[in-house]
Amino acid sequence: MEAYCSTKARKTGVIFPTDTYNGFRALGFNTFIALQSALAFHILHVSFPTCESWIPDLRFPVYVERIARAKHGSDTESYTMEGTFDEGRYDRIFKKFDEDQKGGLYFSEIVTMWKANRNVLDLIGWTFQVFLWGYLWLLAADPQTGILDERSVRKQYDGSLYYELEKRQKSGNRLPFVRGGELW
Repeated sequence: MEAYCSTKARKTGVIFPTDTYNGFRALGFNTFIALQSALAFHILHVSFPTCESWIPDLRFPVYVERIARAKHGSDTESYTMEGTFDEGRYDRIFKKFDEDQKGGLYFSEIVTMWKANRNVLDLIGWTFQVFLWGYLWLLAADPQTGILDERSVRKQYDGSLYYELEKRQKSGNRLPFVRGGELW
């Protein structure tokens, strides 16, 4: 988890809501989605568990060195409780939910996965899984087939996908409005 987050922290070891907002904008998301995502991510989920004390820091930073503390329930279990990537658990995502073994997931298969991974009374964890996998599908699924391929998902786990998507955005290949991009 730390390696993934360090792609966003860019050397400081701390991610602020403005960094997350700028990251979403760099990926091509519109202002509304970038703002609500940054606020929800920091305020509702990740900032407090990574802080040094029980007193919340009202700047809502995320400390990368303690990111494993922010692991939530209702997820794919691809990261262990210590924050290390588990290859076997990752592979099970596609063995279990890629119904016709095409090497990726349709949005409907992602919804099936969300339902299967829900923990009882874990509204926050389930909600964040909806956002995380939903945004990943919006950003990286093939526009013609609607398939989120396994290669893109793996790159998301190590963070390299976001550099590719940022480069795509800078080259003028923008995220379509129907997938959360700018209207103009």
